[in-house]
Amino acid sequence: MKHKSILMKSTISLLFLLAIFTPFFGNISASENEPQLTDQLKSKILDGIPPLKYGENILLKLTGNPIKVDSLIIKELVDTLNVLMDEWHVYLVKDGLSNLSVEIKNKNQGNNTDFVQQRDNWTRISQTSVVLNISPETDYSDRKQIIYFHVLRSLVNPRNNPVGKMISATVFTESSPNPITYQPIDYEIIKFLYSEEYSRKLEKKSNTSENTVYKLRFFIDLIAMLGAMIFLILISQKGMFKKHQYRFKSYFIQGIFVICATIIYLIIRAIFSFYYSYPNSDDLLISHFRIIGVIVGVGVVSIVSIFLIERMIIKENENFIPALIVPLLTTMFIPFIFILIINQICRVKPSNINYQIVASVIPFTPLLGIARAFSIFIKKSSETIIRKKDLALAKLSELQKQSELQSLRARINPHFLYNALNSIASLATTDPLKTEKMSLALSDFFKYSINREEKQFNSISEELNAIRTYLEIEKVRFGDRLRFEIECNPELYELQIPQLVIQPLVENAIKHGLSQITRNGFIKIVISKDDEKLRIKIYDNGPGFPDGPLPGYGIRNTQERITLLYGSKANINWENKPEKFIGLSLPIKSHELIQQ
Repeated sequence: MKHKSILMKSTISLLFLLAIFTPFFGNISASENEPQLTDQLKSKILDGIPPLKYGENILLKLTGNPIKVDSLIIKELVDTLNVLMDEWHVYLVKDGLSNLSVEIKNKNQGNNTDFVQQRDNWTRISQTSVVLNISPETDYSDRKQIIYFHVLRSLVNPRNNPVGKMISATVFTESSPNPITYQPIDYEIIKFLYSEEYSRKLEKKSNTSENTVYKLRFFIDLIAMLGAMIFLILISQKGMFKKHQYRFKSYFIQGIFVICATIIYLIIRAIFSFYYSYPNSDDLLISHFRIIGVIVGVGVVSIVSIFLIERMIIKENENFIPALIVPLLTTMFIPFIFILIINQICRVKPSNINYQIVASVIPFTPLLGIARAFSIFIKKSSETIIRKKDLALAKLSELQKQSELQSLRARINPHFLYNALNSIASLATTDPLKTEKMSLALSDFFKYSINREEKQFNSISEELNAIRTYLEIEKVRFGDRLRFEIECNPELYELQIPQLVIQPLVENAIKHGLSQITRNGFIKIVISKDDEKLRIKIYDNGPGFPDGPLPGYGIRNTQERITLLYGSKANINWENKPEKFIGLSLPIKSHELIQQ
């Protein structure tokens, strides 16, 4: 009976101990009915978004107000983890740096909520802070359950990996340690994730995945850039990119269109990223639209800066090379510099989504610079070709004009020569001295006209000398019946006028005026200036001009010549009252107009 009593007491004690520790340790040992991390589950871990883990040795530091048993629990956990992990090790550190901090506070110290704050860089966990509020009165089992729950959770970030959802009541699926009955599957997951086998498989998958993601990103960027380019082409075809001559308003409006193209690029990229379930696409979509404000600000500042730089360097410079190189460099580098400044001020890190979006915009600026330089090159080349063609056409037109003028001048000399020779012939039998004098004067006159055959213009002084010679010839023929007078301010002597433009008008006055009267004839030539016009008037006392077009080849010839030279800027007019005259109005800067 005594032995039976002892056996019964031992059995009751064992059952009591099992009842106490089973909730925590009941499933630590594997059994046939307990879930295992099978090859199928391992494949599902790799098929989904890979869970995050530490990518280096774990330096664990216990801080705050831990009690002695807390240190024992942590040390026991560290030993267990080192047995499980074959890729990295866990070290318990007292001082210095750590990447896993466990701070234990009393419940009466501040906030009573436990929390885990974790940082990662998309590929691995970099820093974890675990803050636990545990009362000193909490027993060993509960303390161990709380510490184990949070520390194990801090080692793995499932990132919505489906493996945790297949097994209920695990460390990685519950939000608090209360309902947890620890299972070997939790340790199996940690063991697998921190194994060299997983690293090899993950690296293999990562290479394949990165290649796929790279192709996807390239496709998305290509579509986005094409969308932006199509927008710019359509705007250009609408005539929005006109020659601005570095006027700020026109330049700024064109720059705004370029900013709109950049925004279109970002929007298309954001939409495609979301549609194709890009990693962290929700965050990426939000960041795309957030960064648009930054791009607009950078764009406006860049437009003003580029405008000031380009206007200072190339506004007055018609050289082809600066006009091409300066816009290329400013468009490529000015926005890039401002983006770098903003990144530095905001301390944006490469792991940040905004950084990656901005980095994706940076290649867009060289593309804009190249497109702008190409557009300027095409425009400059077209202008050069058009300018050369215009110059060639101008030369042809000038040659044609010169030919016509030479033809008209050639008609003047024979016409005058014909009349002069007739006069000499009529005097040859009656007055040899007059014949000789007229012949010498005629020789002087043709020296003037023939020696200047290649010139279209002469000074007024030279032209008046020719007119005097011509009138002396006519005076030999008419004798005392012809008197002439010339009035011209000496200040006008050096002005340029077409050669022999006055002589046909004087000849017309003699032929249709003086020769039609029996009394003495008088011719007066007056040259004056007013309102940037040169006025040449030839007065005579012959019969009045008839109504309608004036007769005489000389007048028609002169009208054709000045029309060829000046267009509508010159004209011939005539009046009978109060004094009879025929007048010629010419632009004063005639030689400059002809050169243009």
